[in-house]
Amino acid sequence: MDNCPLMQVQNWSMPELYDWQEEIIENVSKPGSRVVVSTNNESGKTRILVPLVGLSVMAAFPGATVFSTAGAEEQVRGQLFKYLAGIIRPYDKAGWSLSASDLTVTAPKVKGLKSRWISRVPRDALTIEGYHGGWEKDDRNVWRWCPVCVIIDEAKSVSQEVFEAAWRIDPDFLFVISTPGEDSGPFFDAVDPDTLDGGVKKDPTGLWHYRRKISWRECPHLLTPDKIGRREKLIEKFGPRSSFIKSFLEGEFQRQTDENNVFTDTDIERVKAAMKPRPDYSPGKKFAGLEFSGGGDEQPIMILDGNKVVYEKVWREEDTDKLAQGFLVDLKRFEVDARNCVADNGGIGQAIIDNMEAKGYRGIERYMNQQESVSRHEYADRMTEDHYRFKEMLRLHPEIQLPDDPVLLKQLRQRRFHIDDHNRVKLQPKKDHRKRTGESPDRLDALIMLFSRWRPPVPIKKQEGYHSVLEEEARKKHGGMSFGWIKPQESMGQMMRKHLVNKK
Repeated sequence: MDNCPLMQVQNWSMPELYDWQEEIIENVSKPGSRVVVSTNNESGKTRILVPLVGLSVMAAFPGATVFSTAGAEEQVRGQLFKYLAGIIRPYDKAGWSLSASDLTVTAPKVKGLKSRWISRVPRDALTIEGYHGGWEKDDRNVWRWCPVCVIIDEAKSVSQEVFEAAWRIDPDFLFVISTPGEDSGPFFDAVDPDTLDGGVKKDPTGLWHYRRKISWRECPHLLTPDKIGRREKLIEKFGPRSSFIKSFLEGEFQRQTDENNVFTDTDIERVKAAMKPRPDYSPGKKFAGLEFSGGGDEQPIMILDGNKVVYEKVWREEDTDKLAQGFLVDLKRFEVDARNCVADNGGIGQAIIDNMEAKGYRGIERYMNQQESVSRHEYADRMTEDHYRFKEMLRLHPEIQLPDDPVLLKQLRQRRFHIDDHNRVKLQPKKDHRKRTGESPDRLDALIMLFSRWRPPVPIKKQEGYHSVLEEEARKKHGGMSFGWIKPQESMGQMMRKHLVNKK
């Protein structure tokens, strides 16, 4: 079908596509597509993929609009339009034209309809708005679909506001691609690398229908002896797990080195291991962690049974009475005593806890983030200290089981600390965290409160001693009977005689 962008790709004088390049374009070509790709450097992102997607949409749908942006003007003017000029030069006589000054590409009229490509690096996200697809009549008075395609190149440097503006357009095709940057921001959230399996996986949030990560090993033009040799020397110099190598060659995101991460790479690996499903666990004391937030933030509840978080639910409820009632339903269903329910007492939390206790659930532990820490010369407050206690728990108790929650994992990865004026460790304030990541770490807070009083379940071990030896001998002599039911006030001899009499 000519009106499929993928079918138009073959009409441009371009190198033969790799399988993964063709797969990406095929997915972008689907109406309503939402595609995000993280690639290594020199993968052909701006030279091949972005031009082919935009030009093929223009050719497939006369009257279409392509809007592209990038994190820097040099990316658009110095690279993308340089490549576009070379690609469409052979088609000048057919009516294709490019303006480097206006950053536009114009297609020839087809049935009275003309496609256009507009590229901008917006200082204001409002610059993007106003582009919408729709239906128009051609010169034969026939209705034609004229879609809009939005392309965000080098998306790692594009702001949250630009992403939101792109969603507001509700484009018919959305293609986001970039080399990876730091492990925060809208592009990192879109790729969500911790949820990728084998480089490609459906998005658990449902916002993206296709996500992909590409490494240099998937690019045959980088696998020549010379290029391999240079890359091996870089790996030898910087180390295979350095941030530079992970980003440059593997298409992986870097952890910020100029910031202080609460959870190190080793901690994150332990968390990932704890999130892997396991067939059984050690039930024990039940605890609950409740985080209350206003302003549309998440309001999670987590319940711990022994060494496993057996329940997690996230609310967004503005009616505090409904929220209190919803939490109570879950707490009673899992039979969590009020004294083992740890809840955020800050902000709206105090009123919600009051509501829950007024409904009969009395004795909730009211958790105060700014409460003085136990090691007050080392940690600025209780919440900071409990984060580090949780890290130690993960190290000492690999049997801990956490919910397989990519949002929680991301919040763990992105939590930062600083050193306060008294040389103590203190979590980055939530307002600064929100400004940096675009969200509040509410699920992480609930998890930390959940484990704030946790102690590992103690397995019941049989004591090796005189009575246990006698019990084992009796078991062998009398049909393997266990004496685990012996009452403390009765001697072993009394119970043996009673058993022998009953047996006769």
